[in-house]
Amino acid sequence: MTPRDAHAEVDRVEVDDAGVAFTGELVGATAKDGELVARRRSDGLEARAPATLDGAAFRARLEFADLPWRDDDEPERWDLQLDAGGEALRLGRHLDDLPDKRHAYVFPLREIGGRRFRPFFDAGDNLFVRTGPAQPVAPAPATAKQLPRRPVASTRELATHRLAARVAAALLRLRPAAPPRAGGRPKVTILIANAYGMGGTVRTTLNVAGHLASRYDVELISIERAHDKPFFPFPPGVKVRAVDDQRERLLRGWRDRVRERLRERRSVLVFPADFSLRRSCTLWTDVRLARTLWGIREGVVMGTRPGLNLLALLLRRPGVAVVGQEHMNLETHTQQRQAAIAEQYPQLDALTVLTEPDRATYAQVLGNHPHLEHIPNAAPALDAPPATLERPVVIAAGRLTLQKGFDRLIPAFAQVAERHPQWTLRICGDGPQRASLARQIMELGLSNNVFLLGPVDRLDLQMSNASLYVLSSRHEGLPMVMIEAMSLGLPVVSFDCPTGPRDVIGGGRGGTLVPEGDIGALAAAMLDLIEDGDRRSALGAAAAARAQDYALATIGPRWEALIDELPAA
Repeated sequence: MTPRDAHAEVDRVEVDDAGVAFTGELVGATAKDGELVARRRSDGLEARAPATLDGAAFRARLEFADLPWRDDDEPERWDLQLDAGGEALRLGRHLDDLPDKRHAYVFPLREIGGRRFRPFFDAGDNLFVRTGPAQPVAPAPATAKQLPRRPVASTRELATHRLAARVAAALLRLRPAAPPRAGGRPKVTILIANAYGMGGTVRTTLNVAGHLASRYDVELISIERAHDKPFFPFPPGVKVRAVDDQRERLLRGWRDRVRERLRERRSVLVFPADFSLRRSCTLWTDVRLARTLWGIREGVVMGTRPGLNLLALLLRRPGVAVVGQEHMNLETHTQQRQAAIAEQYPQLDALTVLTEPDRATYAQVLGNHPHLEHIPNAAPALDAPPATLERPVVIAAGRLTLQKGFDRLIPAFAQVAERHPQWTLRICGDGPQRASLARQIMELGLSNNVFLLGPVDRLDLQMSNASLYVLSSRHEGLPMVMIEAMSLGLPVVSFDCPTGPRDVIGGGRGGTLVPEGDIGALAAAMLDLIEDGDRRSALGAAAAARAQDYALATIGPRWEALIDELPAA
């Protein structure tokens, strides 16, 4: 169905304990009276309920008890249509730009008489009700507000890693010196966990690598690869190599059996307290990594997270400079990671941090070694048009994790929806907190106002169609998506979390800061910009101007200056 086809365009879907109500407008049809029709897909059985029409507007309600079910335990689907003056119009939502409605909308589930009922959008953006037998009540999982215990690497794991690192470093020092390079272009090697994945570190690393490729021979070493195509396109002139290609087809030779045995055991070469990196690394990764590192004999080597900064130190020797990158901030790391940083980072030739406060924090811990450089991440140029700030849409984006604080944003937006029910919140991204956030949306009655879009192909277009960007994180390094939103003229409301937001929008430079964790203040700041269009426009213009300070044309030369200062370059 296209938006021009005749249908019943649904504006709101309200689920209560006994049924579901629909409001909306007729599109491409007129009628004075009508009926809501639920038709069971399996056999065409119909259940009917009266509908009220007032011009093009309609209201209808379906009682769950009016949907009969068979005596078996098979789920059933009931398609919904409006019989308006004898014309059958499907209920759906086709006139907005919200993608993938079947996943974005989260409607409550209700149980009546041993049967469960729940409305859904299908792949064609039409509404249906799914029914099935009631399920046993499972224990309620931990909510997003319960802070998990931070993991700790065992003493044995740390000791094994130290031994493996010493052996690897000794072996790598046996490499022959590199022959003189033809053409005189210095080499820059960047270690990254997964160049094929999504995330702010991946995007900004690719962005900087593409800029450096105009002057240097740039190679990205991706520790893992599980997908055929990268989430972000690789920049021209940058070579990308995967250490552990997990797409490799398994054969039955002895080499494959050895590989699979090695993949059954955790890595010992990767720092064990860098948990998210080590989780995807095995002894097979160690074997492939050692082989890859053997071939790096010159130039500048950069790590992009603590575990990779420590790995890069294995290569330190005359002719090789090692640069560490911090993409979060020191205080967010566990005590074990901070201990390793204090002990080993002084061996780095340079360490880059995202904010001036974090540079000061690192200086207190590391002293005069290594050289500390404040280089913010560079925001990529976006193809989307500037936001008009006229649509009732608030946007947020990031991995659905506790760090991003969407569990704090949703109750704040509940206060917005109470005063302005036409405004909606779009959360772009996926992650382990999706189920708990969906429950929160349902519990607060926000199914028509808060949408979980998942990963989107063109986040810039989603931001261009919004009027406000909100950052609810518990901590950040430097929030790049926020800066990208600002480049499109979106004003920002943000918690004053460590670190980044204050550096970017402090002093009203494109947004409003509220005290960290104050949900009421976050709601009030959103309402202030929603209700004051002139202030929204003024902050949007300031945001676009401020974002230019993070453009690649500004940040790229700072990377070149740092690299040129290193003797190995």
